[in-house]
Amino acid sequence: MKKLNVGKKTIIFLVFTMLAIILAGCSEATSANKGILVKVGTTLSPSNPVNVALKEVFEPEIEKRTNGRYNVEIYDSGQLGGEKQLYDFTRSGIVEMTAIGTVMWSEVPMMATPDFPFVFKDVAHARRVYQGEVGEYIAKNFEEQEPIKFLAWNPNGARVFSSSYPIKSPEDLKGQKLRMPNNPIHVKLAESLGANVVIMDLGEVFTALEQGVVDGQDNPMSTFRQEGWFEVQDYIYETNHMVSSNELMMSKEFWDTLSEEDQKIFQEVALETSNRTWDIYENSIEDDRKFLEEQGIAVETPSDEERQQLIDAVQPVYEMLYEKYDWAEDMINRIRSVE
Repeated sequence: MKKLNVGKKTIIFLVFTMLAIILAGCSEATSANKGILVKVGTTLSPSNPVNVALKEVFEPEIEKRTNGRYNVEIYDSGQLGGEKQLYDFTRSGIVEMTAIGTVMWSEVPMMATPDFPFVFKDVAHARRVYQGEVGEYIAKNFEEQEPIKFLAWNPNGARVFSSSYPIKSPEDLKGQKLRMPNNPIHVKLAESLGANVVIMDLGEVFTALEQGVVDGQDNPMSTFRQEGWFEVQDYIYETNHMVSSNELMMSKEFWDTLSEEDQKIFQEVALETSNRTWDIYENSIEDDRKFLEEQGIAVETPSDEERQQLIDAVQPVYEMLYEKYDWAEDMINRIRSVE
């Protein structure tokens, strides 16, 4: 067994090394013809607002404003690896840029903030928080710990609950088998609402829902639509309990090679890209809801009273956060104080 484990580790190392060599060679070849290659890796589909904005704004504007000194290439759908790999590739300088979720929360605890439940009033409030002083505060904390330049916050969707059974109130979540990601905050959230947690990878969810291994799950409506779960689920409880984020980041090693003028250009275009991403996402929410309702999905939105019931029920999550992070209570107060 030990020999097998060593063999697996060796294979992983070799794959990582080969990919690094290929990407480096790609950079050199492209640089000679079209300017310095800037690879931007994501795991998201081409239709995701993040990738749409990268294609519509970031790629053309960087190339235009730098007079072709940089050639931006977007690698979507995990072409360069999963989120954790992209994060590691970016901080090691193998990949110049990435747009990923908060996979780094275990290394940089404050990056777990987007997973705090019921801290945002709505998506518009979340945008003001991420793009305002609180977002800058978290980004600064991140940059102090990691060799990465934090460029902009993007939306990764407002999470809702779906189920094969009606959910018309917080009480209806009790006893349901809910798939949750392998994240202690998400797990504690579901448990606090009385659900039975089943942890599994996203790629396994459709089959698990279809076969009744789980009754439901939580994800943004956009993901629910893109993954086709409307074929095997009937009900959505639009709690928007978390408004997850996606971060546009650059290798500090690459950032330091840029002139001050080019750094300013990259920062400005990153913020313009972020604005375009938020606009696309906010405009897509109603379209996703309409599409799902046309597929026969019953979408129930909690009343103000029910939302407060949900907030009260997840107090154990806050207690866990306060015990684990000495900055958590202050962070929640900062977020809730944003108008």
